[in-house]
Formats: sequence, structure tokens, C-alpha cells
Amino acid sequence: MKAAIYARYSSENQSEKSIDDQIRVCKNYCKDHDITICDEHTYIDEALSGSLLNRPGLQALDKAAENKEFEAVVVDDLSRLSRSNHQMLTLVLKFNYYQVKLISVSDGIVTDDENSKLGIQMRGLINELYLDDLGKKTMRGLEGQKLRGFSAGENVYGYCSKPVGELRLDKRGKAKYEGKVHKINPEEAEVIRRIFNEFTNGNSIHKIATKLNEEKIPTKKLMHGGWNISTVSRILKNEKYIGKWDWRKYKNVRDPMTGKKKVIPRPTKDLIPIYREDLVIINKETWEKAQKRWQELKGTWPVSKKKKTFYQQKSYVHTSPNHLFSGLMKCKTCGGAIVLISGKGTGYYGCYNARRKTCTNTLAIPRKRIEEIIINELKDKILTADNLEYVYKNVEKLSAEGFNEVPELVKKKRAQYDKIQQEIQNYLNFIKVGNLSKAVSEALTEAEKRNEELTAEIGSLEFQKDNSFKAPPKEWINHRLENLRETLNKNTVSSSLALKELLAPISLEPVLTRESDFYQLFGGNEKEFKPYYVAHTKIRTLALLDEEQKGSNWYQWRRGWDSNPGTQLPRSTH
Repeated sequence: MKAAIYARYSSENQSEKSIDDQIRVCKNYCKDHDITICDEHTYIDEALSGSLLNRPGLQALDKAAENKEFEAVVVDDLSRLSRSNHQMLTLVLKFNYYQVKLISVSDGIVTDDENSKLGIQMRGLINELYLDDLGKKTMRGLEGQKLRGFSAGENVYGYCSKPVGELRLDKRGKAKYEGKVHKINPEEAEVIRRIFNEFTNGNSIHKIATKLNEEKIPTKKLMHGGWNISTVSRILKNEKYIGKWDWRKYKNVRDPMTGKKKVIPRPTKDLIPIYREDLVIINKETWEKAQKRWQELKGTWPVSKKKKTFYQQKSYVHTSPNHLFSGLMKCKTCGGAIVLISGKGTGYYGCYNARRKTCTNTLAIPRKRIEEIIINELKDKILTADNLEYVYKNVEKLSAEGFNEVPELVKKKRAQYDKIQQEIQNYLNFIKVGNLSKAVSEALTEAEKRNEELTAEIGSLEFQKDNSFKAPPKEWINHRLENLRETLNKNTVSSSLALKELLAPISLEPVLTRESDFYQLFGGNEKEFKPYYVAHTKIRTLALLDEEQKGSNWYQWRRGWDSNPGTQLPRSTH
């Protein structure tokens, strides 16, 4: 019988001679049982865990078995094939399917024996329990190192690890320190600060990565492609840069079918919080700005398929609306977007889902008509001259109340300024008599820095006092309101974004009243009746308007409609 040998050892800490010993045991068994072994069918995997499936030697063995190049596979024990019971049983079944029997020398198991099933199950279970126990002990050791302030093997950009403690020789004669500790790498830390500063200043991640590559700044592992989107993103989200080196935050789980690992968060109760002030690279203020920008970028997608891994921006309608109500209206029937569905004339708005045959609302309304009706209602009900005058006067009043404290603040700042001036003069007199030292030089530098800050603060307070807000006259307000729609259309993007903040989503409800109801209520010819829209919106009125001035936050007027409305909104509907 022709057979193959498979051998494996799992860790770099184990001796390479383990492979030779396994092969020797297998060959002795084959010699005693008249089994032929060919050197080309000896498969080995070095320093690879038994929980992995994608081992080169194991994959080659599987391929050769499938091609029926031998009739048996000999191993020292079943744990060499796999430490996972599920994976080991799968391999046994595969070899059985290939009509290749499996021989485990140390376990005394041959798979073509009917009594081997129980032994295979027991050995598989024992091997898996061993692996679980090994994992717990390893985690316990790493946790102890973390709590003692040592590194647990993290390789993080911006830091380097240095050995500390007493140098000893282990059982194998290798030099080993008590542990390693993380230290800030000054050059890499400067790159991290630059990434955060550029990101918080509005630069895209793609632009940041491109600049770093252009300047040939090396990555941590000297990756072939250099800096990319994912590398920069991970840096911007890594809490270690603000000193949070929490332990047991995540764990790895393995897909039982593919063997691939996935990182998932652990339960909160398992978390061990660790704060390292000595490893802080990014201050709290910069970190919060970066996280705020991440929130703003949520819901983005690539602007081009060709650059989908390098460039992202928000929806065009979200950032640069073409019309006053672009992206603002929703269909009350299905909740979908109301969009321009026709370009005829000035265009018609309608339900996007209806075009896709997933909504029954097929009503369309001219863009010009809906803008005219809603803006007129807005001007008549909210943006009146009286309301705006009231808001302006309240702003002026609140502004004046705030500036009442400015003179006192200026007085305090000037007193501090005079004190710092005297302190600087004392340092200078001390230096003149020849008493210069490093401590005096540092104290003088600090005093001069504080002097500059106070000068800027005093100048800012005095500017605010001289330029306080004044409410415009009512005539100016009336003049601005006369041509509100034309004013809004002068800068469609800014006007649309402002209307979105004020009106929130406008929900268009199609009203399909029966013709007989219309005839009974208003008389006239039934044939003239057509469906119409009712617009619902929750106005976000300014807090500066008190309840008596602003009324309710909910505005919905339905006073009637035109004599021939067609698909138009009721003139007084809002």
C-alpha cells in the first residue's frame, strides 16, 4: 500500500526537530506494516496553528488525495491534522470520500476500522479542549503583561516597543527581557498629528493619503502600495492616540466553514480600561473635532466608480441642490423622495417610487408652481415684517445684555496684563545683573507668551464692544421681503440649505376626493375636478419668538384651492 506522511508543528517557539521526529515515527510504523512511503508525498507545515485550514502542506495533501496519488495518510497523531474538532472530522470525511484511509500512529486509530469512530470523536474533543485551554492561558499571560504596563504585542503606527527589565536566558538559551514597553516614535507621531490636523481642517482622506505618498513618508510595515484610504481611516479612529489602551475590547471569531477570522466587540463587562497618559499623541479637542467630522461624513458614497476606493463626498443633492426644494420633499404615501420626474417647461415634481412602479402616487406638480405657493405661505405666515423685526430686536437685546459684562472683563484683563508686564520687567532686571539660568529663561518665555494672549483677548473684547449688533429698520426688512423668491433664487444652494433647516421634510399627501364630493361642496361641473396635493411640514420656529408672537410650531392650512387646480397645490396649503 502506498501512503503519504503529514507533519506539523504550531509555533515558532517549538523546535523544528519536531517535524523530523514525527516523520521518523510515521516511517517506522510504515516499515513495520509493509507500507510504501515516497519522499514526494511527505507534506509538512511549519509554525502554523492547527486551527487553520489554509495551510500550504495540508492543501497540497488534500489535492494529491483527491487525485488518488496514494491510498493512505499517516500522521503522528490526529492533532497534527487539526486542533479543531469540526475541521478534523471534516478532513476525515473528505479522506473517506477519496477512499484514502487515515492512520494516526500515537492514537492507534485507522479509519477503515469500524471501531475507530468513537476514538476519532474522543481524540478530536480532547484536542479542541487543549486548544481552548491554551488560548485561555495565553490570554491570561497577555492580560498580566498589560496590567503591569508592558506591551502585549500591539504594533501601532506612532509607537515603538523597547525591551525593559532584566535580561535572562530562557530554556532554549535565547535572550529574553522581562517585557517590552511602548514609547512614542517622534517622527511617526508628527505624521499622526498632521493627519488629524488636515482632516479636521476639511481635507479628504484621499487627499491626505496622496500627499503622504507624494512626500514618500513610509508606513509602519512599509506596505507596497504606501498610504491608502483604509490606513488613514484606521489612524483617525484609533483611540490609542488619546491614551485609551483598553484591553479585551474586541475578540476574534472564526467562520467554521471558511476558517476566516472576524473581529467583533466583546461585552462591556469584559472590558479592562487602561489609560496611558505617557502615550497621548492627540489632544482631546482635536480628537473630538475629528470624530465630529466622521459623523458629518456618514451616509457618503463614491462620486465615481473609477475612484470609489479613493474619493468620497456627500450626495450632490445634499450639498449642491439645483432648486429651492431639491431633496426636501417626501411622498406621504410611501415615504420615498419627491423628485423632478419631467423636464418639460420648468419641470414637474413627482414620486420617484411611482416611476419605479412601487408606489401608487402618480400625481405630478410643476416646480415653479410649488415654489411659488410654499414661499408665499412662508412669507405670509412666518417671514412677516413684524416677526423679523421682533427677532432682530431680541437679538439686539440679548447682544447688549452679553456686552454689559465686557467692560468688567476688559478691566480684569488689563489688570492681568499690567501684572505680567511687571513680571517680565523683573525677569529682565534679574538677567541684567548676570543671573541668567535655564529656569529664568523658561519663565520669561512663558510670561511673554501669556502677555501676547492677553493683548489679543483685550483687543477682541474692545472690538466686540464697539461693534455690537444693531437691529435694522423695518423699512429695510420690508424691502428685502418684497421680492423674497427672486432673492432666494440668486443663490439657490445657500437658500435651499436654509429652507431645509427651517421647514424640515415637506410631506406631500395626494388627495383623491371623489368627484361627487367636490360637486356637492363647491358646485360646478364634475368633469373639472382633478386630484391635488396637501403639503405638511413642521416649522422650526426661532426660539426668539415667544409663544404669543409665534403661535404653534405646527402649521397646516387648507382653506381651499383654485377653481382649476389640476395637479397644483392648494394656493393656501402649507
